[in-house]
Amino acid sequence: MKFIFPLSLLLFVFSSCGRYSDSEKSQIDLQIQSLVKKKGWKMEKSESGVYQQIVEEGKGNEIQLRDLLVVNYTGHLINGTVFDKTKKPIELDMKSLIAGWKEVLVGKKVGSKVRFICPPHMAYGRSSKGPIPENSILIFEVHVQGIK
Repeated sequence: MKFIFPLSLLLFVFSSCGRYSDSEKSQIDLQIQSLVKKKGWKMEKSESGVYQQIVEEGKGNEIQLRDLLVVNYTGHLINGTVFDKTKKPIELDMKSLIAGWKEVLVGKKVGSKVRFICPPHMAYGRSSKGPIPENSILIFEVHVQGIK
């Protein structure tokens, strides 16, 4: 009996760590909508809450989840802080990317330039990752240059 409260508390903590409530997702979406409007971007929103805009349509092969991509990209926080930027093309394994990247890039063609916004639940969630704080909305500009 004395273990019931600690066990239920532990289960609550673990079950709520990665999940976002509908209310939290709505608040995040309002922040994203505000940024999109401020920037004047013409973006489409997916069911998962990822916003994307094709800046330039590619003409090469379609990207699949099993691919190793060659890309240039810039990643920044909603406040404009750049947290990562490639100086030359790098290779990225599609399987190891965050959910937002996978959702946006699968089906796009080599040569595509895409701008997209990942809500936290489609990025690193409640975890921080290097210069990226927990619960961060991430904005990416990606140019897919090839598939290996």
